[in-house]
Amino acid sequence: MKNFLLVLILIFLTSSCLFGQEVILIRHAEVNLDHSGWMNSKKAANFRESYDTAPVHQFNTDTVLAKIPTRITDTIYVSGLSRSIATGLKLFGDSANVVSLDILNEFEMHVVWLPAYLPYKGWTSISRGLWLLGLEKQGTESYGEAKERVKMVADFIEQKAAKQKQVIFVTHGFLNRNLAKELEKRDWVIIQNEGRENLGATVLKNNF
Repeated sequence: MKNFLLVLILIFLTSSCLFGQEVILIRHAEVNLDHSGWMNSKKAANFRESYDTAPVHQFNTDTVLAKIPTRITDTIYVSGLSRSIATGLKLFGDSANVVSLDILNEFEMHVVWLPAYLPYKGWTSISRGLWLLGLEKQGTESYGEAKERVKMVADFIEQKAAKQKQVIFVTHGFLNRNLAKELEKRDWVIIQNEGRENLGATVLKNNF
């Protein structure tokens, strides 16, 4: 009887693995751009623009792939920004189709003007905080618009996962964090939460 129950448990676990849906959200590699030191808002804004076009640092693909579930999908989705595309191509370009979608771009942000000198991360933190409170430059994406985009991406994920069982994104930290929160609201479960670091991944499962 015990052996029979053990077999049933193994079958259940195996079927969950096979038929469950999985999402892997990988953050891009670190950008190769030196923004050390203190700077005024104009210089910080210039760095912000350069960040979207700068190359990424080299990295070991095997080390990154060893920390995420085995790939079973043949399509990898990246954003329209160079750091996302370069990372996705290096990780999966030889073995999968890499598809770039602008809807997966990082949340827009402009550097606010202040009569001060701060480290670059200080400027981005203040600017992001004010953006979250509703201050945005005319013509750029508002926080409300970004939240609606996240819902659209979550819809896209669920549509793809229903057919492919696995969806892999190589995108951006802020986008991925908000996507994970939205998917949790939809009964997805985070089983790995390392996506805050460059080349880290957040993995979610849905077995229902």
